Amino acid sequence: MSSDTYKVTPEKALSTVPGKISGRTLLACWIAIAIGAVGFFWTAGSHPTRAWQVIWSNFLFWTSLAEAGVIFGAVLHTAKGHWGKRFRRIAEGMGAFLPASLVLLVLMLLFGATHIFPWIGPMGPHRGHVNHTWLTRSGVFWRNTILALVLYVASFAFLRMSLRPDAPMVAERLTGWRRGLVKWIGRHWRGDEAEVEHATSNLARFGPILILLWAVIFTLMAIDLIMSLVPGFISIIWGAYFFVGGWLSMLALTAVLANRYHRRYDLSDAWGKWEFHDLGKLMFAFTIFWTYFWWSQFLVIWYGNLSRETIYFEQRVAGHWYGLYAVQMVLCFALPFVLLLGRKPKMRSGWLAFVGCITLLGFWLERFLEVVPATWHGTGIPLGWTELAISVGFIGLFGLCYSLFSSTFPKLPIRETLPGRAHHGP
Repeated sequence: MSSDTYKVTPEKALSTVPGKISGRTLLACWIAIAIGAVGFFWTAGSHPTRAWQVIWSNFLFWTSLAEAGVIFGAVLHTAKGHWGKRFRRIAEGMGAFLPASLVLLVLMLLFGATHIFPWIGPMGPHRGHVNHTWLTRSGVFWRNTILALVLYVASFAFLRMSLRPDAPMVAERLTGWRRGLVKWIGRHWRGDEAEVEHATSNLARFGPILILLWAVIFTLMAIDLIMSLVPGFISIIWGAYFFVGGWLSMLALTAVLANRYHRRYDLSDAWGKWEFHDLGKLMFAFTIFWTYFWWSQFLVIWYGNLSRETIYFEQRVAGHWYGLYAVQMVLCFALPFVLLLGRKPKMRSGWLAFVGCITLLGFWLERFLEVVPATWHGTGIPLGWTELAISVGFIGLFGLCYSLFSSTFPKLPIRETLPGRAHHGP
């Protein structure tokens, strides 16, 4: 990287704040949400398990991705990763989905638990050991709701610290509720220099705390919401396997969104080929890292022939699920690994976005296969219009939440000195 610094001009950053969601985007989001609602209610009456299991898998996919977006900012501040500041706001905006995630979690645990968890309700007999002291319906509900609430509140506290230095300038450009929200973020203003110094100090202190909360809480949620679907299955790296997958999905979506905004707002001064190259290297590294977790889990179970733990893989690599599981590994690992192996492909934002789409599709399928083989007791693979409709609804809901953020805040931090444009690679 160049040793120079690059200061984003307020005019350039503020030009990326539209102040409202475009009519076409808003209409598309609401239509997608309506399609998802119709798909769910149409199916829930006759096949409730099928409806709830796709809600479950989509919740896991979008929630892990959204929380990782906030954690991206925390990691950058903690590790002093200045290169990533250019993409930080793109990623942090994904946290706008977290309020919707909390509502979905409560609804799932209240109304969908009996159709999903094998240790309660009409799911019938189960294999393996179930810790009935830990896995009770009320225990799972209150434990996960409280844990999610704690993590989400901490995440929004971090976001407020991150956004506060830019609040006065951004508020001048907005109207209505957006202006009121941004003014609330910047209330009790103490001056530009004092606010920037205060925010930098607080973010550096709070970042490690938020990262630790993310790791611990997501591990516990993954155990309750996924591992318990296969009674008897135990994996000591399950939590890391889960949240690293969310992190990689976040990097993929960041590449997709950065490519879109790079073209729309002419941000080539801020996001050049070497900046995308850095993002591509991170995607490549975590593709390998996630696969390492998957292989570490699979290999130990295979060579040890651990009967209590083979249950999980038996459901996915035997019978009609095998083909879909193979496709998952191609999309999550094989294709991204090959497509990002060279140096030049990582410099092209369009190519990086293309690989990001492949990764996102792969991890949607991975979350689907974490849930459905354990909960589906019908014939064949339940992958049809119901799953498509409900997933489209989630895309619309996430898109609406993200659009609310992106229409209110700039795509680049204003009062933050960024590293200079790189003129050569490592």
